[in-house]
Amino acid sequence: MDWTWTDAGGVMRVEHHFEGGIGRPYRTEGDAVTFDLAEGGGVMHVRISGYGAPLRITLLVGGKQENMLMGQGLIVSRDGYHYEPVALEKEADGRLSVVMDDPGEALWAATRYPYGASALAGLAMHVAGGHAAGVRLLRKDRRTVPVFEFGHDDGHKMVHYFIGGEDAWETAGCITADAMARLLASNGTPACEMLDHSVIRVIPLLSAYSASQPGSSYTTMEGESIYGAATWGDLDPPPEYSLVRDEITGLIKAKRLGLMLTLHSWQGGNPNSVIETIRSAGHRRLEGHRREWAATVLETLIRGVPKGHAEFPEKIWHPGLARDYLLAEYGAITFRAEVTTHGQGRKGFYETARVFLANVTKVADWKPVCP
Repeated sequence: MDWTWTDAGGVMRVEHHFEGGIGRPYRTEGDAVTFDLAEGGGVMHVRISGYGAPLRITLLVGGKQENMLMGQGLIVSRDGYHYEPVALEKEADGRLSVVMDDPGEALWAATRYPYGASALAGLAMHVAGGHAAGVRLLRKDRRTVPVFEFGHDDGHKMVHYFIGGEDAWETAGCITADAMARLLASNGTPACEMLDHSVIRVIPLLSAYSASQPGSSYTTMEGESIYGAATWGDLDPPPEYSLVRDEITGLIKAKRLGLMLTLHSWQGGNPNSVIETIRSAGHRRLEGHRREWAATVLETLIRGVPKGHAEFPEKIWHPGLARDYLLAEYGAITFRAEVTTHGQGRKGFYETARVFLANVTKVADWKPVCP
């Protein structure tokens, strides 16, 4: 098989498109194109043109990729802006395909819902002038983090955080955070009633730069791909994590941190959207009232979330993640959610955002977050 990174010589044209994936080796044959996703994580985002109808797209995948994509589908768009899943058919082990009877003049095909700098710009335009809304830009070492802030911070109010994009390719979490900001800006959620006595900060994408690069989580200033979400405990974390960590730890010391929920996505690899926190980290362990409070908050926050499920493990699965670092160093209770793409798309992400925000209002006391 003569794989290529560029047009294979036929009429069909395949172009690499960033913000959600990278180019993959492919070959064209008539009105069919086959992509090899078996190496490098299987993340792809391309624009295909110059074909006739119907268009057949075939993906060669590994075992975990096959499970994820069969649950999620291939993400396609005819305009490069509005994406929806289409079901894939399993032809054989490691070989999935879909036939597009009406693909239009051009088709964007991706294995993640794209979210990057252009989406942030669109969100900023939407939020401008919204209900109790403002946008702050954190800066360090030529990296920036847009923070969408709702409510007036008087230096005393409780502050809640929703943070997406710790891992740039886990875009269902980014889109869920984006939806939260839109709901808050339009006064379309009961959470707006909290803004008289608290502040809500939404960070849909921690590193817009990383979303434009091939690395799956975070790309350093030197161009190295690293697991950025696990750098909270580093002596000198990457700029974006350092900026947000400084805000969070300052609020913990002031006993002003409320809910901190990082939003991730296992994509279609898990049929459930899972929320969790941990019972112990380092020499600290949740006991008594705070442990009971954490368990109750987990069940409260996930109630009504599409495909929702709560977990309360003993320890973190990987050192250095926010929940591990903040509990071990400061005794703070923070949370993570994994938003599934299994059997749901943007409507499901929007509903997840709506329910999470509504459920925050059902927790009467956030003081147990800080010891």
